[in-house]
Order: sequence, then C-alpha cells, then structure tokens
Amino acid sequence: MNLRQTNKVNRQKLIVANAARLFSSIGYDLTSIEMVADRSSVSPATIYNNFENKTGLLLAVLIDEGEDAQQIGERLIAQRQTSDAGIIFSLIEMYVCHPMEFMNKTCWRQALAASTGSSNKKFTQAYQSVDNRLGDLLINLMHHLYAEQLFATEVDPQSLGEILWNNVNQMFTNFISEEGMSLEELKHALYRQTSALMVLVLRKD
Repeated sequence: MNLRQTNKVNRQKLIVANAARLFSSIGYDLTSIEMVADRSSVSPATIYNNFENKTGLLLAVLIDEGEDAQQIGERLIAQRQTSDAGIIFSLIEMYVCHPMEFMNKTCWRQALAASTGSSNKKFTQAYQSVDNRLGDLLINLMHHLYAEQLFATEVDPQSLGEILWNNVNQMFTNFISEEGMSLEELKHALYRQTSALMVLVLRKD
C-alpha cells in the first residue's frame, strides 16, 4: 500500500469514527453528512464519494465495528489456555459488549435495519461478510475445543457453534429492541444460557 492509499484508508477510518460518535451522541436522524465532514476536516463531497450517502456511512460503522471485534476475538483465542471452556464465555461477552462502545441502541436498530434493507449492495455485502466471519470465528473455536477433547464425543462442534452464534445474534437483537434491558442483563442472560448448554456438551470425566 503506497502513501496515498494509506492516507485514504486513515481518512476513511477517521470519518467512520466521527460518524459513530455523532450517531451515538445526537442520533442518526440529526447527524448530517456536513457535520461529519466538519468534524473530520474533509469536504462533504469526500464523504459522498467514499460512502455514497448517510446509510452507507452507517453501514461502514457496522463493518468497522465487526472487523475490530474479529481482531479482538482472534487475540482472545490466541491467548487462551488449551481445553478451557472459559474462552467461549469471554468471546460471547466481547461480541455483545464491543458494539456498544461504537453506538447506542437506537443507532444499532437503524444500522441493523439498514444492513438488510439498504439498496447499497456494496456495503450490505461487506457487512454480511464481516458478520459471517464473526460467526465462523466462534464455530471454528468449537472445532478446536472438540479436538482438544473438551466436549463429549457425540457432540457436533459445527452445530454447537451455530447454535451459540445464532443465540448471540438473537439475544443482541432482543437487547437493542428492548430499551429497558441493560447490557448487564444481556450478559447475565447469555452467561446463564451458555452455561446450561455447556452442562450438556462438556465431557463428564
């Protein structure tokens, strides 16, 4: 990557970070492209050229958050102890805590709606790719833990990973849909549900 490309990537990251802050502080509807441009010291045209519109900018925040979560997850897995179920709980908790560092519930509701309803195929496909990689990270972890004999022999690690990932997605959707539900309540519910599943799948000896 040459200097010009590096500068472009850094500029895009700055724009996305500033957009995320504005979305969370004043809301998606009140945030304008011009406000993001002013905070990022670029012209509105630069944002339109890179993200097409405000929906594209919102989806870019989702993509950035997902890529960041993937990197954190990979580090957690790389640093784990062999045959330790604790990594499952750590990864799941990170999956639901990390998004809230980027945007609030209202913005996430709009962002997830945009991820499925937007006509901006470039960004929706990129977001889906990131989301799939986060799921694959959890599923692949189940395969590694199975190979390390953490689970009973009859357990299907692929299905186990898919169940865990689907539950994380559903519980996060419930969380952002229910204004009265706190992040601590979400974390507790996921811990309780995951613990119940672990009782069934962990080796007994």
